[in-house]
Amino acid sequence: MENQILINVTFNETRVAVMENGSVAELYIERKSTPRIVGNIYKGKVGKVVPGMQAAFIDIGMDKSGFISVEDVQEETLYEYFLDGSGDDAAQDFKKQQNNLIQDILREGQHLLVQVLKESVGGKGAKLSSYVAIPGKYLVLLGTIDIVGISRKIEDIEERERLTESINKIKPEGVGLIARTASTGITEEELEYDLKELLSIWKRIKNGNEQSKGPSLIYEEPKLYLKAVRDFVSNEMNKILVDSEEAYKEITDYLQLNFPDSIADVELYTDSAPLFTKFGVENEIKKIFKKKVWLKSGGHIIIEEAEGLTVVDVNTGRYQSGKDQEETIYNINVEAALEIVRQVRLRNLVGIVVIDFIDIKNRQLREAVYEQFVEALKNDRARSVVHEMSSFGVIQMTRQRLRESILKELAEPCFACDGIGYLKSIDTISYEIIRDIKKRLDKAASNKITVVANSVVIKRLLESEQHNLDQLVEQFSVDIEYKSSEERIEKYRITSN
Repeated sequence: MENQILINVTFNETRVAVMENGSVAELYIERKSTPRIVGNIYKGKVGKVVPGMQAAFIDIGMDKSGFISVEDVQEETLYEYFLDGSGDDAAQDFKKQQNNLIQDILREGQHLLVQVLKESVGGKGAKLSSYVAIPGKYLVLLGTIDIVGISRKIEDIEERERLTESINKIKPEGVGLIARTASTGITEEELEYDLKELLSIWKRIKNGNEQSKGPSLIYEEPKLYLKAVRDFVSNEMNKILVDSEEAYKEITDYLQLNFPDSIADVELYTDSAPLFTKFGVENEIKKIFKKKVWLKSGGHIIIEEAEGLTVVDVNTGRYQSGKDQEETIYNINVEAALEIVRQVRLRNLVGIVVIDFIDIKNRQLREAVYEQFVEALKNDRARSVVHEMSSFGVIQMTRQRLRESILKELAEPCFACDGIGYLKSIDTISYEIIRDIKKRLDKAASNKITVVANSVVIKRLLESEQHNLDQLVEQFSVDIEYKSSEERIEKYRITSN
């Protein structure tokens, strides 16, 4: 089955599913109720400088100040928000040369051009960097570092040398360029075309910074579906299905303007069945809320997400295939290894991940399972460090935190169990109800729709989505009635007549 990108746009939510061989490999969600600011560039104003923490708080014009840390800027990856995880040793080496104290370089009231590296999480403000990085299709332009680098994921030595030579020819002085993973095999002319657009953006950013008094937004990252097209389209992934005419037009215009020779095949999806339902994405999203994942063979894995650690346990379940016990265990571990990698990408499990495979006494078989696991991880855009499997069948890995896990995006701590488990968030339930209403109206004409749901959900619907619901009423000439119930938050019922 072909690889493709599915883009679902409904009201205040955009969802992007990356399909590999017919299965959901990665999922991205963007909601207007919780806008993403990673990659955005602001003219900030320095607030409190904290020498003891070697950090400073920066007012970027939002409710919560961001923070910038000397250690973070010097030692952590600048470009961790890229969907393909492109980074480079050259940038790391440059940063490690910087040994200034934050009180020596920042003062309260000073204006500073900063970029958001990580979203605000919990009570913490957004993580910022004063090193501006603008991603294109093939290159990353570094506005304040004059270096040349190649993505670590490009391992072929000859290709790295070729790209380095090409970039040195086209790079203007005063800025840095890093070749992204997608630049593999790309001609110098195509790289130069990408660079031209990046330089245009950088010029607008500099002009905006000079003209703005701050704190204010200077540059905003493109919409999710445009970033997905920019970062995912390749020779292996060139089919795009989108179910919104507006998004379809934006994508085609974006490709024609920025990548006129693009191989992307963009198609407007018009079937009556919802896009994510037809391709099985909705079912995969529902499974994200479950800890147990069944394997085709009858075995299963259990995924437990905690605050800073994810534990995955492999179980044989009903699986009994194999000539002897060792072969049976080996077979289930290999199948589990491949599924665990898929779940790591789909659920976006980040930070420390500990995987407890079924214990194998044979060392060669243990190494074979480990090799299969590492090989499958090569398709992951986020960087990982994987330790060898222990004699007890345990693999420990750390995975780059590009964003929060999908479960944390879709759910919130369960008030009924003091945060031990999760419930779907009210926003998630509201969007499900809207999609269900629209699906009913698309299938058959109705005079009246009745929504029975918890009063908290109905209140959120009427407060946040009244305008969109009114559009449905007008478009389909239907009345929508809301009835409160005492059911749990995630339980609702929709009837039509």
